Amino acid sequence: MRIRCLLLTAALLIGLCQVPTAHAAASFPRIDASGFQLVSGDTFATYAGRIAALEQKPGLAPVGVTEVLAASNRTGRNLCHSTYLTASLNPKGFCWQDGEDDDENVWIPQGVTGSGDAQPLGGARRVVAATWHNANDTAIRVSFLDLTTYKYRHVLLVEPTSNGNFAAIAGHGHGMFWSGNKLVVATGGSVLRVFDLSHIWRTDTSTGEVGLGADGKYHALWHAFALPQIGAYWYAGGGCANTTGTKPCFASLAIDHSGAGSFVAAEHTERGGGRIVRWPLDESLGLPRSAGGVVQAVEAFDSPVWGMQGAVSYDGKFVITGVCPEYADNIGDGVDYPSCLHRGVGGTSTTSWTKAPKNTENLSYWPATNELWLLSEQLRERVTVHIPWS
Repeated sequence: MRIRCLLLTAALLIGLCQVPTAHAAASFPRIDASGFQLVSGDTFATYAGRIAALEQKPGLAPVGVTEVLAASNRTGRNLCHSTYLTASLNPKGFCWQDGEDDDENVWIPQGVTGSGDAQPLGGARRVVAATWHNANDTAIRVSFLDLTTYKYRHVLLVEPTSNGNFAAIAGHGHGMFWSGNKLVVATGGSVLRVFDLSHIWRTDTSTGEVGLGADGKYHALWHAFALPQIGAYWYAGGGCANTTGTKPCFASLAIDHSGAGSFVAAEHTERGGGRIVRWPLDESLGLPRSAGGVVQAVEAFDSPVWGMQGAVSYDGKFVITGVCPEYADNIGDGVDYPSCLHRGVGGTSTTSWTKAPKNTENLSYWPATNELWLLSEQLRERVTVHIPWS
């Protein structure tokens, strides 16, 4: 084994030269979160009025996720690509339908959540939801997949506009969580947009227009359904910056079902130092908890994980996706290596746990079934998988 200096965390920038191992502990310190704050302005009132007006239009009567699933037009497959996960974890899950969803970068998956985060459908129906951005980040969609049949449908995210119409939402769809009847999506690094799953609109699929078309029908970029935004949260003044300042960029979102209710957001950085921030969540509303119009972060940590893509926590313990220590020297060489899952305790340390699918993005933990879900974006190797949390 070649000896090298592996700078895994800011704390290790003293240049301690060592033989890297997949299980070496790395410091995971707590940092000051007092300056991290979100606001929502009057967006909920503004969009409520626009949605009410649009739903008076012929053809835009609202439906829910049940109707979307009943209209499924694609079918996933049993796991068909390598997950690289430790075999003893018995990974289970699915691949997307063969063709565009697996083999092309017309749309690229990012965030994952599901009915294990919220149970709005009733009964034992289990559903996975995933965000996708298109190749030039001009549109974002959400997929709803029934885990019994693997049948699914894509739904376009849209913004009701001031002229009584709606438009596609640009962005990357970095992460998402499903709480109650709400989806909260990090559409860009500094903005969280909120969607109500009782307000989904059927749209005409005959053209690539978005909104009211020349034919007098409503369209959603060839999608049969559109999901309108009902509100938003952002940093006052806008913008975000990775690793510095009081506006950590959103690269992932995940609910923590322990404690008083919270969700965690992680920053993406190439070589460590990204922050993981815990935000309060009002699970009765499915929304970030605010006081006086401000959402105040609960706590934050400086992550040691290089290439951090996603993070989830439960009862003080974290799982984080990122670069495997053994591949740290290979960053930037143009080769796609397996990701790794890292686990640890906030304020203490993390260790590498297991290899994971290439370009693993977001995570979601469903405590009722002890399932840790993850999603990968790797072209022609896309998998959505779960393993036990512990």
